[in-house]
Amino acid sequence: MQSKKAITLALLAVTVFFIYYSVNAAPLIDDGNYTYIAGMPWYNTYAKGLEAAQAENKPMLVYGWAIWCKFCEKLHTETYPDPRISSILNESFVRVAIDLDVNKEDASRFGISYPPKLIFLTSNGDEITNIPGYLPADRLLPILEQVRSMSATSLQIPHNLPRTEDRGAS
Repeated sequence: MQSKKAITLALLAVTVFFIYYSVNAAPLIDDGNYTYIAGMPWYNTYAKGLEAAQAENKPMLVYGWAIWCKFCEKLHTETYPDPRISSILNESFVRVAIDLDVNKEDASRFGISYPPKLIFLTSNGDEITNIPGYLPADRLLPILEQVRSMSATSLQIPHNLPRTEDRGAS
């Protein structure tokens, strides 16, 4: 009788753990057109984002992510909700979230094989820089500010803007 009770309690504890974990994992909602990350709408495809970026004359942030990615979860729960980050993203960028498990075409277009990866593009789709790995808000903010301040006609990348080949694994 004791062993049945112990097994039942263990199964109950495991079930509660998995329910808690699944509910508190990356807070995402997808309505088919947008993925909502940290309360912000992100286009699901590069084509939709490019159309919006050209219409609004704003740079793009293309974000490669996956539901199983722990560092993506940190971006969703710590970096993107930071008021400084969400403010500049909402005001100055067109956001595109590429789920590597769903949108393989766009993931391949940008060479995203492992998340997270942040790719900054001009409003015409030309790459400014790309950054693999997780960035906390204090490290992402100056990058967002630099990309935002670049003129629409200038593709000169500042020497201090992180580039893929300059960064070690994060």
